[in-house]
Amino acid sequence: MTRWLARCAGAALCLLVAACSSAHYAINPPLTQVDPHKGYRLQRFVAQDPDDSLLLHVSFSGGGLRAATLGLGVLDELRETPIHWAGKDERLFDQIDIVMGLSGGSMLVGSLAMGGEAGLARFEEALLRGTPQADFVGGLLTPATLWRLSSPNYGRSDALEHFLDDRLFRGSRFGDLSAQPRKPFAVIYASDMVSGGRFEFVQEQFDFLCSDLDGVKLARAVAASSAVPLLLSPVTFWNHAGAAPGKDCGPPLLRQAARSQPGHVSSRRLVELEGYRDLQAAEPRRPFIHLIDGGLADNVSARGPTDYIGQFGGIVSSARFAGYQRLQRVVFIVVNAETSARAPEDLSAQVPGPLRTAFALADIPINRNSDIALDQMRATVQAWRDEVRQAQARGEDTPFADDVEFHLVEVSLDSPDPALSERLKAIPTSLQLPEADVALLREHARQRLRSSPEFRAMLRSLQPTATQE
Repeated sequence: MTRWLARCAGAALCLLVAACSSAHYAINPPLTQVDPHKGYRLQRFVAQDPDDSLLLHVSFSGGGLRAATLGLGVLDELRETPIHWAGKDERLFDQIDIVMGLSGGSMLVGSLAMGGEAGLARFEEALLRGTPQADFVGGLLTPATLWRLSSPNYGRSDALEHFLDDRLFRGSRFGDLSAQPRKPFAVIYASDMVSGGRFEFVQEQFDFLCSDLDGVKLARAVAASSAVPLLLSPVTFWNHAGAAPGKDCGPPLLRQAARSQPGHVSSRRLVELEGYRDLQAAEPRRPFIHLIDGGLADNVSARGPTDYIGQFGGIVSSARFAGYQRLQRVVFIVVNAETSARAPEDLSAQVPGPLRTAFALADIPINRNSDIALDQMRATVQAWRDEVRQAQARGEDTPFADDVEFHLVEVSLDSPDPALSERLKAIPTSLQLPEADVALLREHARQRLRSSPEFRAMLRSLQPTATQE
């Protein structure tokens, strides 16, 4: 009898999986009209106070929970770093204007945007405790999920979205964020599978699709940002742009703002965005946009600030567009959890297998592009300093104070202790970490930030009367 029941159950499961499911991913809603005063837009979140004179931008790299935990350690240190600025005693954490992240870093960014410090506590409970990776994989093998995965309109990343929504985000949408704008403004991004460009989950990007980001779940953005090729499926978004009556939502806000700048020259980023508005017979040439892991576009979030500023032709125009009036300090903190530990293949004379070779197709460009992006950002920050000084020397009215300072702070897995560095870089890119690895990453992040010469110099500039050891 037992064997008969087992055979019946197996046959039923096979029939269930074989049947074509009608499951469908969530479709992003259309946008009726572009409105600069509505939606999840940078200008509605930052520079709301005319006296806001400190711009703090923090970015988090990809790298699974290793990246998210390293980033959490940096936020731990910022929460415990007191400053005296603009006549107020505050924490540096409270001055964060913008956070940007992808893949593992996007999970942290989304949590912070969703609930501030309470969101970070929820992130710890949901993903740094228990067995999240085992739970996700186990959920993929349930009959209900296997049935949904048999649909051509439902993939493994859609299952990840549902897992993250149930476990962490609990139905939160971008509309919940835009309803009550508050800092920090969070930018989650993925990679466009066709163009290779960065696809940001901000309304300025969705203007080009004539789509309303308010109706999109945070979990879907994070799933798209984390959609590692081969392991997870691309995440699909609909392009609602078109010239037919009732389909044209109006010119995108970024296009109007960029073209209004003196001597406007279209940037590479704007050219990518305009591609979503290309029409053929009154319909978009790309009616469906497929997104994959954001690391393929920029795995250390270093190009985000440079691309944003490049859209306006420079730091002066972009700061003015964002609403700043008298910036005295501009600080960028880049949290980089990329690893460079020796691959096991380097210790073997055997020919690497097809799976490892396939992963190398993604790993090689990600690592090389990250190095280039960081080098470019270091050079670009210096160029921004020069641009502001030159504009001030010409007597131009800029949104920067005469004594403005720029600071670029980098936090990585590198350590003066080679053994510790090797230990940190051996932590895998996964959705689950042992408690010992979590504690090690958080403490390392705090120590590296605290000991950073650039970070210490920035703190001295914020508190000129304080003595920094």
